[in-house]
Amino acid sequence: MADLKEEARHSFEKVRHDAGDYRRDGNKSRWTKMVIKSGTLADKVAALTLAVKQSPRTGLGSLDTLLAMLRKKSRREQVITLDAISALFKDQLLPADNKLAKFETHSADALKGKSKAEREETLIEWYLEDQLKERYFSFLMALETLLKDPIDFTRLKAMGVTYDLLVSKPEREEKLLQMLVNKLGDPEKKVASKACQFLIRLIQQHPNMKPVVVEEVERLIYRPNVGAKAQYYALCFLVQIKLKDSENILAVKLVKIYFSLFKDPNPKMISAILSGVNRTYPFTKGPQNLMEHIDMLFRYIYTVTAQVGIQILMLLYQVMEREGAITDRFYMALYRKMMDPELLTHPGRSSSLLNLLYKSMKRDESVTRVKAFIKRILQLAMTQLPPFICGALIIISEMLKMKPKAFRAELFQATLANKVGPSHHMEEEEDGTTKPVSRTPITEYSAVARNPLYCGAEFVQIWELHALCRHYHPSVARFADCVLQSKPIQYAGDPFEDFTSIHFLDRFVYRNPKKKATDKTQDSARDLPVLSDQYLNLPKKKIPDDEQFLHRYLTQKLRQKKANALDDDMEVESVADSEFDQFLDEYEKGQADVDMDFAADVNDEQEEREALDDDASLFGDEDDDQDNFSEGEKDALEAAFSSDNDEGETEDDDVDEIDGESDVSDDDMDDD
Repeated sequence: MADLKEEARHSFEKVRHDAGDYRRDGNKSRWTKMVIKSGTLADKVAALTLAVKQSPRTGLGSLDTLLAMLRKKSRREQVITLDAISALFKDQLLPADNKLAKFETHSADALKGKSKAEREETLIEWYLEDQLKERYFSFLMALETLLKDPIDFTRLKAMGVTYDLLVSKPEREEKLLQMLVNKLGDPEKKVASKACQFLIRLIQQHPNMKPVVVEEVERLIYRPNVGAKAQYYALCFLVQIKLKDSENILAVKLVKIYFSLFKDPNPKMISAILSGVNRTYPFTKGPQNLMEHIDMLFRYIYTVTAQVGIQILMLLYQVMEREGAITDRFYMALYRKMMDPELLTHPGRSSSLLNLLYKSMKRDESVTRVKAFIKRILQLAMTQLPPFICGALIIISEMLKMKPKAFRAELFQATLANKVGPSHHMEEEEDGTTKPVSRTPITEYSAVARNPLYCGAEFVQIWELHALCRHYHPSVARFADCVLQSKPIQYAGDPFEDFTSIHFLDRFVYRNPKKKATDKTQDSARDLPVLSDQYLNLPKKKIPDDEQFLHRYLTQKLRQKKANALDDDMEVESVADSEFDQFLDEYEKGQADVDMDFAADVNDEQEEREALDDDASLFGDEDDDQDNFSEGEKDALEAAFSSDNDEGETEDDDVDEIDGESDVSDDDMDDD
């Protein structure tokens, strides 16, 4: 093959030499050389790029010039050249579906039976492909150098080019993937975050590359002297991988990676690990021999934050349910963690806690322990807002559905304590050990007991339900009453959305509810705008309790509005334009036209004012309709203007009396 390669090189150089002689005689070639020699940087890059595009065989020298410019220290020149070279390889020089082959990988048998011209053409193609492969590798080396540039912009630019080549072309994809994964350990946060985003987009566009990408990320995580920050961003990427039911092998591998990093004490790292395990573990099939990690998980519960603690408990539930049975140790840890004051300060944590409590109590066969959990749930609900209270009452109602009638009867009554001697039994401790315990008989409820089995919940009544029946929130009161009467709660929404203050305010200001993407129709009253006819026409029994007052107010307001509109229609008749024109014609009939004299109008107004001071009536003109006055006003008028009254003093007294009566009459008329 060495001789064939030398022969191919001579043929290739001959083609380039002949093409160079041909172009040397043209004006276009001279212009290109002049631009490359003395033109601007952008013109030089454009001329070199054009030479490569016109003929890759004769343009290898121009490609070499561009690669040399990429290695220079001028960042502006590097960036401009980087775009040009990446576009050349992506759009023209690299094949779309296969990789470039080295000259040595070809077989000499492929040349047998070909003519001299065909043989020479084949050798030239082989040699060109070999040279492009070498130059592409040189380009990647220069690109890797730019990925380590101290300027963030340059690194981000080079990383974008790396991603584009990796997504579009299969050539050197292993090297490109390694370069992109390495940027997860970049010291700059925005660069490492961008690398994580590029990897997520990569597996979205090429799902079959998931195992390859995970393997490369795993190498980064286990690399010696790798920083914790690089491991954290690697975990952030792994957590966001969406798995399918058929990807059991990949899920098992991810779970092993997560547990291998559990020794890191960083809370952010532990939270990311737990999120990954909780998302990945359901896709594993069969037992995964994770019981060796159980002790470590239980130790972490009491030392981490509330959010991490609830994540550990959710993971323990999944593992124990898969491996066999849920132990007393788990119920003790969950019972104790419920008293964490930080656990209920966030709606997301509260929802996760109630979900885990529901699953755990549903699997528990001990009626006494379930009653202890219900007692503690209600104790927490007494100090919480309506969303948590409604959620707690809903899961209690669901438990009453699944448990037998004997449990319902026992839940709402206290058992009389029997005085017996101390009991001897085996008890599992919080550290996982089991040892014999001698206990004094329990005769009363203890709110601080660690073990729900021995807190004495059976000796106390659930008095919290009676208090919640008188809660200020109507939905809480109705839910509590349903539980107290062993009636199912008819509710299918999310209490942490429907009973929040912001939801109430949105409805109160008549804001239309958000449409859910999964809902094709709006059947619930909560999904309807409160001002719509469909909402206002709903019967009272279909309106949620917390919206009863709003529905009643709006319906009453609507009825009042309709009644007022009906009265206005009966009292006020609308006048058409034709009727108004007819009225004007009749009014002006027989009147002569007069000139407009504004000064005369002013004088007339002045005279009218003077006459009014002398002759005007206290109640208007004499032509006014007397039917508008009350009987008292008519008597006052007759007394004031009677001809028999000659004494001025008496007249003044009468006028004062008239004024007082007039005021009263005016008020009475206003009230009427």
